[in-house]
Amino acid sequence: MCRSFLRPKIVDGGGLLLQSLPGAFGQDGTYVVVHDHRHDFAARVPLHETFHVYVDRRGVLRTDHELRFWNASVVRLHYKLEAVA
Repeated sequence: MCRSFLRPKIVDGGGLLLQSLPGAFGQDGTYVVVHDHRHDFAARVPLHETFHVYVDRRGVLRTDHELRFWNASVVRLHYKLEAVA
């Protein structure tokens, strides 16, 4: 199983930044965890994510999401959440 631990940070304008940055074992980041009936094993993997959550000028909640493997960008996604009448 894979687990990501994201570091939160408030950014200018009231947005929220959630990041799993490169670093040492035990720091925020992405881990693969294996259980073998008696022990749990964890290894840090070089997947890094950034979520930038914010409200735009029109009041729409948006998120920019980037997934990187080492330093290479793998995927970039943009989400928006609008109320439905």
